[in-house]
Amino acid sequence: MDLAIQLDQEMSLKVQTVNQFVEKYLSEMELPQGPAIAELRKSMLYSATNGGKRFRPVLSVLIAEMLGSSAEKVLPFATAVELIHTYSLIHDDLPCMDNDDMRRGKPTNHKVFGEDFALLAGDALLTEAFLIIAKNYSDNGFLVGRLVQLLSEAAGIRGMVGGQAIDLRAGQKQLSQDELTHLHLLKTGALIRVAVEGAAIIAGAKVHDVEALKKFGEGLGLAFQVADDVLDHGEKDQDVRSFTGIIGLENTKTYLNQISRNTMAELHKVSADAVMLEYLVNFNISRKH
Repeated sequence: MDLAIQLDQEMSLKVQTVNQFVEKYLSEMELPQGPAIAELRKSMLYSATNGGKRFRPVLSVLIAEMLGSSAEKVLPFATAVELIHTYSLIHDDLPCMDNDDMRRGKPTNHKVFGEDFALLAGDALLTEAFLIIAKNYSDNGFLVGRLVQLLSEAAGIRGMVGGQAIDLRAGQKQLSQDELTHLHLLKTGALIRVAVEGAAIIAGAKVHDVEALKKFGEGLGLAFQVADDVLDHGEKDQDVRSFTGIIGLENTKTYLNQISRNTMAELHKVSADAVMLEYLVNFNISRKH
């Protein structure tokens, strides 16, 4: 079998594993009775199971497996990361933010459940992420504290929320390449970085390996956003706050390749045999959506 086909099949299996874990957790979590709570669970499930690449949780699984740990050990953490990502998408789509009606080919959460329940579904997903950590790693108090710290920093004002604030206040202002890089390291890169760093810590990686993988995750997070800009080139409103609008399409492609090479170098400091993670980096460069 062709290696690329084999790797693609393995990646699909990992996405399926994550999908099953996320859906099972949200469907079976114990909640108070009543129609309003049932509707809120339905709203949470609607967005959390609405397709997507599962880039972040699959990344956590791949890191754990590369370090000799297991998917089972890291899946609760990976799911917590994905729930935080899903909450951010629900809130980003709201009329007060990006005002989007469609996501992944389906009506956005607030178009189905209303703005009030969309807001609550996002809140519930965010807080559920921390409950997952507390319940599944309770035998190691230090680990729980470390993971909660990492997720809080990545999801809050020091990471994703801070990046969104910068993005909103920038308006239609033309940003420099450095300003845009800073924005995306917070808004997109922080949660991807923590998906890597947290998985490495759970797997028991040495301190210097965690640091290298943290840089790998940060670089991959930036590369993910740069790849998005390449894909979105030419679309409305993409000029003033995109790398393609600032440095042009070809220079952006060159920048993407440069970031990806540097990212791969950090990965190879930890392992020379990381075929699936190398595949993920290369997939990001060539992806079509």
